[in-house]
Amino acid sequence: MPEIISKDLTACVLVLNDEYWLPYTLEASRGYFERYVIYNVGSTDGTKDIIDWFINSNPSADFFVRDFECIPARSIQGAFRNSMIAEARTDYYFILDGDEVYTPESYAALKQMNEHEKLYGVVRRCEINYELTARYSEFRTHHRVYHRTAIFKGGHPGEEPVIKQTHRNEAHYDGVLCYHFHNAERSSKDLNALKREERKGQKTYHPGALVPFNLLEEVPLLQKPITDFKVAPALGKLQNEYLV
Repeated sequence: MPEIISKDLTACVLVLNDEYWLPYTLEASRGYFERYVIYNVGSTDGTKDIIDWFINSNPSADFFVRDFECIPARSIQGAFRNSMIAEARTDYYFILDGDEVYTPESYAALKQMNEHEKLYGVVRRCEINYELTARYSEFRTHHRVYHRTAIFKGGHPGEEPVIKQTHRNEAHYDGVLCYHFHNAERSSKDLNALKREERKGQKTYHPGALVPFNLLEEVPLLQKPITDFKVAPALGKLQNEYLV
């Protein structure tokens, strides 16, 4: 059974139209966090149903949820982040986006965060291609663990921390790997989500050359759908092939 990473760590989940990956994002985190702060900002797909399912099926965790009926301006995303930090009520918070999935091994490795008093915790990030059949060869670094005093300025994408991130205030968790599905379809309503398709076209999440990659072997949770929630078409194809 999973164990809570730390009572001083809250998962902060900010989502907009993330119906394809959010069930896996949340299910993978089950048991590792005692508290969640979830902001659903204007989703028009099945995102709200997924959040409700996770809350109802996870009675041991504490949830603070806000639902916003309209899509916010990109310029104020830093304000959303800072509001979530205040409502986390713990010394540290963990940013968990709706297109990020971690394995149990990675969450277990996060327990080392108790050994430091840094402002920022850095994990590795694996970028997957659109068809989910290959990954980009270079693992990027990714700030995911923050002290509550590490607040943001600026808008989306590229919110900036008020306190500059340097090697002096960062802890690096080399054993923690985030599987990031920015390049894949995230929702049947992708076109309604903060210029998501435009950002994909900028190719800022393409580090290195593509190498063959067996996603379902690397992340076993993805081998089958979760309840009756929709899956990305590319993932559904992989799942059907895996079951044959």
